[in-house]
Amino acid sequence: MKFTCTVFLLGACTIASGIAPSFSAENLRMREGVSYFHDLDQGFPLVADKMDDVCLAQGHPTLVFFGAAGDLNTNRQARRVVDLYKKYRAGQVKFVIIDVDHAQSPDARQMMKSHYPGYIPATVLFDKQGKSKWNQTGEVELGLIASQLEKLL
Repeated sequence: MKFTCTVFLLGACTIASGIAPSFSAENLRMREGVSYFHDLDQGFPLVADKMDDVCLAQGHPTLVFFGAAGDLNTNRQARRVVDLYKKYRAGQVKFVIIDVDHAQSPDARQMMKSHYPGYIPATVLFDKQGKSKWNQTGEVELGLIASQLEKLL
């Protein structure tokens, strides 16, 4: 029964994103007061509208960022994700943000189960058809992620 429910949820996610493509993490920005030098748990470093939408976008590449509060590497990588968001925010790339310590929705938990490598921060890129094409853990240079995204556009 649990397997059937999971398949249904993923199907609903795919259907919903196919009918009315929305781009999660709208208005993506850094939480105020995030430290890049001290391990202070000031909450998850990214804030945005529609962060609960973790479905892949049909017809658009999707960047999925996995991170956690109180982690310097997550904070620094989150800054790079915001920079990418500013560059690609015109609807070219969908940004999905998942706090691995507080993944609330069934879709977020399924995304973690399927694509989270177990280390933070982690970045996974999906192509326009929803296939995982690139993933990296730890801090990754902005230019490397941008070059991988350009290949998917």
